[in-house]
Amino acid sequence: MTAAVTLAIALGSVAACGSSGSPAPTVTATAPSAAAAIGLCGSVTDADIAHATGLTGLRKVAVNPLRCSWQTATDSDYAVIFEWFRGTPLAERRTQVTVGAPKSVQVAGHPGILWSGSQGCEIAVGSGGEDFIDWILTASGSKAARPQACSNLEQLAATTLAKAG
Repeated sequence: MTAAVTLAIALGSVAACGSSGSPAPTVTATAPSAAAAIGLCGSVTDADIAHATGLTGLRKVAVNPLRCSWQTATDSDYAVIFEWFRGTPLAERRTQVTVGAPKSVQVAGHPGILWSGSQGCEIAVGSGGEDFIDWILTASGSKAARPQACSNLEQLAATTLAKAG
């Protein structure tokens, strides 16, 4: 006998034991909002990143199901990082980032937080359930300045969410 059938029989037996004039209790449960199925590296291609950031010569240097990173081979030392945080509320990220002051944004109907500083920027966007995605663009070389493409991080986040379905 399956666990569901056993549970149904047990609940039926308990309900039958109640007083004859009282209605059986009603149990309702609400399902949490479904988390999006985010693909490897945010479901974006190297071409998507180059188009959104304007950076050329990007090469993928790290890949795993929850984090990918790309770097440029130039002396300007730009990096793009994607991270998928599972089971972590977006609100927790607000106090963890030190790139700049947080600014609330909406990306494709999802709540998000944008940070921008002198040598980088970051956007974290809720992706359903207790998950969020995070795109980071940094400049770390001696000649590097704040990437002009910071305003396009929202585009990368929207692309990730659109491809997640």
